[in-house]
Amino acid sequence: MLKNSPPARIVFNNSASPQKENVDEIIRFTFPILRENKAAWYIEFYAFDPIRKKMRRKRIKINRLAPKKRRREYAAGLIVRLYQQLICGWNPWIENDSEGPILFDDAIKRYVENNEKMYNDGIFRKETYISHESMIRKLATYNRKRESPIVYLAQLDKRFCNDFLDYMHLELDHSPQYRNNCLTFLKAFCSFCVEKGLMDENPAGGIKPFSRKLFQKRRKIIPPGVVKQIGEYLMEHDKHFLLSCYLLYYCCIRPIEQTRLRLQYFNVKNCTLTIPAQDSKNRTTQTITVPKKVMMLMLDLGVFNNPPQYYLFSNNIMPGSVQIDRRLITIRWTRLKKTLDLDNDYTFYSLKDTGITEMLDKKLSSISVRDQARHSSLAITDIYTRHRKEADRNILDIDGDL
Repeated sequence: MLKNSPPARIVFNNSASPQKENVDEIIRFTFPILRENKAAWYIEFYAFDPIRKKMRRKRIKINRLAPKKRRREYAAGLIVRLYQQLICGWNPWIENDSEGPILFDDAIKRYVENNEKMYNDGIFRKETYISHESMIRKLATYNRKRESPIVYLAQLDKRFCNDFLDYMHLELDHSPQYRNNCLTFLKAFCSFCVEKGLMDENPAGGIKPFSRKLFQKRRKIIPPGVVKQIGEYLMEHDKHFLLSCYLLYYCCIRPIEQTRLRLQYFNVKNCTLTIPAQDSKNRTTQTITVPKKVMMLMLDLGVFNNPPQYYLFSNNIMPGSVQIDRRLITIRWTRLKKTLDLDNDYTFYSLKDTGITEMLDKKLSSISVRDQARHSSLAITDIYTRHRKEADRNILDIDGDL
């Protein structure tokens, strides 16, 4: 991980923006005046409430001073001070005792800066950093597109959160799972604001994600004939990428995890692979089986002739000292699909789904498959079970005692 050169970050322009243009509408007020009523004396003015989206009357009592002359002198000075505060952007309905009203853009800037710091300190992985940056950018873009963009962080309420989720799910037609990912991000962003004292409570906390029972991942299983075609072609033209496909198909090693694998993680004698917590997606050290077919290909390629600290996949998808971007692996898959004229719905991840499905169809125990795929529960493994279109031969000829 190159901590001193993070990926491109969000840059906020200090020049006029749709949000800044909307500030004039938010900071609306009337000039404060003194009301001398029998019941009470008070300073009265109207200010725009961005939460209720209407002008509201504000009264400040000044009865405690006597005589009336001194009360009027105090009122005159207070009116001047109130006017100066209102001109500078103070709003009595969303005031903050220490810093004044928090702008929505300022909260986003602080979140972006914290995100970068967490990445540079090694707390966030690169992909986590990029994911957070992408989500915060989408949130800022959505707000700018709104008919009435929010200006103050106090305006980020439950309704705004739900509107953002509906926009991502319904208008942009993202999947239910993506909508859940957006909700997870919203809760993290709001929790950050609460932790830093920018908000009193998390408005996204009460919003529920879609239940996984209501939807399944869209999976395109690759037919056996196509899998064989892929294997034969890569065996002849690109054995190193074939190894990458093997690791996904037989060992369920995700592309991002493949870029972190070092040769020292493999035990050739025992045919095992131990993935350390820091390199595993679920941050848990786990050991899986490396089928003999996969290990023989690795030996044939001579990958273990390299220093043990080398990455299994580096430049040109060969062992080396440089950690590569996972996209270099998926780019190979895109080229392969074009060369073999494969269905565009066959993603690189389809190999993982196909491999798990094949293991289940071959009657391997669900527990064995779960452990090989490093699933957290059997429920996740069961998602990969296909609905059968033909009779199960093991059940077809059953003749019991009844």
